[in-house]
Amino acid sequence: MMINDRSSPIEKRHEARPSGVSLTLGLLLAPAAWFVQTNLAQTIASWGCFPHERPVNQPAMSWLQHGELILALLALLMGVAGAAIAWRNWRRTAVFASAVKEQSAIDRHTARDVFIARAGALASALFVFALIATDLAWLVVSPCGGR
Repeated sequence: MMINDRSSPIEKRHEARPSGVSLTLGLLLAPAAWFVQTNLAQTIASWGCFPHERPVNQPAMSWLQHGELILALLALLMGVAGAAIAWRNWRRTAVFASAVKEQSAIDRHTARDVFIARAGALASALFVFALIATDLAWLVVSPCGGR
């Protein structure tokens, strides 16, 4: 005898549902990486290029170029990790998104998870693009005015 389970994916707790930590990381990791990279790189460049409040052609700190490169790579890795988490969250909530469309009664928590997963994927894509654009600008423009 076969038991037919007709309960919806919304009514039962799905094991693939993303956790709150995963949703938060997917939403905020890439923007945080861009924010840290932008602010820290500008701070380091200002220390190295304007010692004693006078501009110089070469960085006063010998490690400035390498430090900014390492910072850019770490921020890019952090942003890509956030985008991967956000994409995984989007994929995990796809079942719930289709179930929400089919049913008239919407579980508020499920709808919230679907929205946060999609907003995280969109924000992560945007900020990974911003990280890449920032890195390309760093390759073109020297922080101290001369390469």
